[in-house]
Amino acid sequence: MKTLRNIYILILLCLYFPLTAQTFTYFNKIFKPDTMNILSPAVLVVEDGYLTVGGFNSFNNYSALFIRKLDFEGNTEWFNIVEDGYTLTAIIGGGILERTTDGNFIMVGMRDTIGISGNLDIIMIKFNGNGDVIWKKTHGTSTTVEGIYHITPTQDGGYIMCGIQRSFTTSNRFYVLKTDAWGNKEWDNTYSSNLKGAAFSVHETPDGYIIGGYIVNTLSDTDMFVVKTDKYGNLIWSNSYGTNESDSACFLTPYNNDTFIMSASIKEGDVRKLYLSKINLEGDILGNPSIFQLANVVTFQIHVLVNPNDLSVTGISSFMNNVGGTEPYLLHFNENFSLLWYYPLSVSFPSDDWYLKDIDSTPDGGWVLSGFNYSQQSSWVVKTDSLGNTCSFIGCDSTVVVEVMPGIPSNSNPEVAAIVYPVPASTHLFIRYQIPAGILPSGGAVWRLYDAFGRQVAEETLQGSTRIEQVPVEHLPAGIYYYRVVLPASGQTVAGGKVIID
Repeated sequence: MKTLRNIYILILLCLYFPLTAQTFTYFNKIFKPDTMNILSPAVLVVEDGYLTVGGFNSFNNYSALFIRKLDFEGNTEWFNIVEDGYTLTAIIGGGILERTTDGNFIMVGMRDTIGISGNLDIIMIKFNGNGDVIWKKTHGTSTTVEGIYHITPTQDGGYIMCGIQRSFTTSNRFYVLKTDAWGNKEWDNTYSSNLKGAAFSVHETPDGYIIGGYIVNTLSDTDMFVVKTDKYGNLIWSNSYGTNESDSACFLTPYNNDTFIMSASIKEGDVRKLYLSKINLEGDILGNPSIFQLANVVTFQIHVLVNPNDLSVTGISSFMNNVGGTEPYLLHFNENFSLLWYYPLSVSFPSDDWYLKDIDSTPDGGWVLSGFNYSQQSSWVVKTDSLGNTCSFIGCDSTVVVEVMPGIPSNSNPEVAAIVYPVPASTHLFIRYQIPAGILPSGGAVWRLYDAFGRQVAEETLQGSTRIEQVPVEHLPAGIYYYRVVLPASGQTVAGGKVIID
């Protein structure tokens, strides 16, 4: 529902900014029928809303795979069960829902097709925009377990997918499967098949496929692992990346025609850090990786999105909060992988483990994210605006107008990072900033806060190139405010953005 405050802001800003005001719809919702444990790790934007897919378990060992259609306000329009029974079904990973080359959709999950305890096989389900199944196909044997984390339609009309395969007596192996347009297997393969591993992302290249994940080496523990194959699954090259400590799997995301983003978390000195780099089709790291030490990183479990307009990058990371729960953050980087901002995605029950597994960009410039509360086994879907703002409690929805004041850019110098949080704020704002010493004048920069009418309401001097400052805002009326970071000597604005005070 819209709160009175949001309606007031909407009317006020439409009056004063009638030509450029933009409406964002936020929602932050869980879905948990009383009799089900339900997870929805994948989401996709469609013409009139969002599709999420997942699995649930209920009484008497009944389980199923489902598709949920949401409108743009996050309301359920329909809920279709596409596979069910009294043997185990499951969906893993956030990359298992994609649009097909003919305008339909493909999802992939796991199910026990032969009734053997511990057995899981791959199930592919093609469906149309109404959730009607077009065909299903299963892959697997009675002696192996398979699971898929990512599927990608290929130019020949078929599908390439990756995940894990193992026998009942071995650990997971780095696994890739290729099918034709009807889901019939063309080839499959494991790589570094004598080592434990898993594959989390796969993409088509002009001459084959590139796959990212991890393997466990005896010399360097868990490493990022990338494989390049030809069209028939024959190995062209494979490389390990990372430190001599336990790193995470890497996710690959297309950046341009011959470059991919490799995202992961690594360990240095027993401290987990976020990692971003660019990799070419020969497996070479391009330039220096960007490594970020943010507190209490759990994982950098991203299907990264690249904005084609400015090549900025948006992704998800999970952090351990101060009460022992796992909390996701939305992070946004410029094309040089400088961190512009990162915001927590608000949760109830902060001691629970909350995960967001998939992300897609929305028509209004924001993002929709899907995952689950692992502690309570409930499905979770969040819609944000272009700065990661969402409503602050589970079950909420609201509509607000976000307006960038004339002359206050979102970020006019890519070397400057100014993160203002929390959003929304009630008593204090914290300014976490990084200004290169080469452009920082003597006396520091100045952070200024403006109301919707352009009146300055707060100011703080930023001393030093990297620091966190605190600004009281409890005396300010609720509403949308705008900030900019200015170099006083020249009057140059080097960073700016907007915040909400509740």
